[in-house]
Amino acid sequence: MQITLLSLYLFVWNAVMSNAAHVHHIHDKVANKEKVQDAWNSIHFKEGAHNAELDGEAVLGSKEKVLEYNELPPEEAKRRLAILVTEKGMDANKDGFVDKQELTQWVLHSFRTLAEEEGEEQLKEEDENNDGFVSWEEHLTDNFSVDETVDVTEQEMIREDKALWSAADIDKNGLLDAKEFAAFNSPEEFEHMFDTLHSLTMNKRDKNNDGLLTFEEFVMDENGVVPQLKSETYVSEKERFDYDYDVDKDGKLNKKEVLRWLIPDNRELAEAEADHLIASSDGDDDGKLSVFEIINNYEIFVGSESTDFGERLTKMKDEL
Repeated sequence: MQITLLSLYLFVWNAVMSNAAHVHHIHDKVANKEKVQDAWNSIHFKEGAHNAELDGEAVLGSKEKVLEYNELPPEEAKRRLAILVTEKGMDANKDGFVDKQELTQWVLHSFRTLAEEEGEEQLKEEDENNDGFVSWEEHLTDNFSVDETVDVTEQEMIREDKALWSAADIDKNGLLDAKEFAAFNSPEEFEHMFDTLHSLTMNKRDKNNDGLLTFEEFVMDENGVVPQLKSETYVSEKERFDYDYDVDKDGKLNKKEVLRWLIPDNRELAEAEADHLIASSDGDDDGKLSVFEIINNYEIFVGSESTDFGERLTKMKDEL
């Protein structure tokens, strides 16, 4: 996953999709994976101001819950947040504190539930007969041309989707339920989809069929064209290839290294969010959060900083 986020990075995965084109395509995933971290930073701090909604999504694991919490009276929001900490697993070891490791694991879980929530939303759009499942025929009708004018590119996209569909269809009944559709919709979020993502990428890029990606195969565009030597694109992509993905420094990407390229580093993102939440709320600077510190900073944890700011601004105006 996918943020896509973002919904964190899920929003990033889906940002390049258009209504006229296929809503879910391996090319979009691959082309935009490297932008996830930059996009996270840019949307987390919009125009220099902190985007509180993303904190809420990372903690609550649901866009709907963020909206729900923002409508709650402060005391009720605090009560529910306390339950998440003490009873629902945020404080995993029950020691009365939430440390970075516990908060990171919690955010990782939120990423998964965000992907599932997005999958459910997309399922409702494609489930024409409202039976709670999406058939392959429903998906085709909703996303592709149904006449005889399907071009080569669209045929390729259909083949790719069929491969992802088959991998997501765990019970092999030809229908995708909500959890299966979430895996289809955000394959980068579900480990059982990784082999298919890798296979689709290699089928398109591994021109000499050696099971490895050279830099030229890695950097070429959809038409197989490699950027000009010393161009800005060539130089920046070569740096990423050499330093971010080619771990064993053999000049080629093996399967593990290709997946390092294709799959967003959720743990890195989760750790960054955990660091941010702790830094924003750790009043005694002990590197962990007490229940009181979390509740005392509930606006951060439920994504309502902007709403809270608006309320305080209104009160200030009334007092003047």
